[in-house]
Order: sequence, then C-alpha cells, then structure tokens
Amino acid sequence: MPWGVRLWFGWAFALLAITGLLLPRIIEYVDFSERAPFSLLGIFMMLELATVIFGVTVAMQRKKIAWRFAIGIAVLAAPMLAGLPPILLEFPAESAAGWQALFVPVGLVITVVLLIALLRRSSRDYFSED
Repeated sequence: MPWGVRLWFGWAFALLAITGLLLPRIIEYVDFSERAPFSLLGIFMMLELATVIFGVTVAMQRKKIAWRFAIGIAVLAAPMLAGLPPILLEFPAESAAGWQALFVPVGLVITVVLLIALLRRSSRDYFSED
C-alpha cells in the first residue's frame, strides 16, 4: 500500500473518530422543535459520515471509485477542523475567530498534502479493482 493511501486512511479514521466524539454535541445542538425538525449542520454531518464510511469501505476493496471518494474526503480537512468545533463547543466570537485563523491553514495544509499524495501514480494505481 502506498504511503499516500496509508496517510489517507489515517485521515479518514481520524474524521470518523472526531465525528464520533462530536456526535453528542451535534445532537444537542439541533433544535427538534416543530418549526425546525432538522438542521443544516446535522445534514452536513450525516452526509460527511456516510461519505467517509462508504469511501473507507470501497477503499478497503481497492475499487476505482474509491480514489474519487478519497479526493473528496481529503478536501474535508478545512471545514471539519476550522468550522465545527467553534459551532459545537459554543466558542465566544473572539475565540472562534482565533480558532479559525489557526485551523484554516492547518486544514489547508492537510488537504494539500493528502491531495499531492493521492495524485501520485502509485496511489492511483492502488485502486485497481473494477
């Protein structure tokens, strides 16, 4: 297995762990009143969770479609690291701005490293099953 794919698997499982840890806060954050039986944050998190689980599943099978899912999941670094904790942990405005100023660049670096690693020929060739 190429190092880029190993690195991506590490990121995907880290996303699953972060989502699992933040899930009680996500559920608590949603207002289940009759006016708003759902939230955009909840929809985003469920789409992210489904995408990561399906992406990891097809990547373990080395399917060609997994490479596209891996690219998509690699792009989730900035919104997951910079956007979710301030919302879910109810940071004050100043703290949220500082958090985002710190973690947007970190998320972008993670995204760029993962994309470079996944775009290498050896990583693309790893996903070879039809």
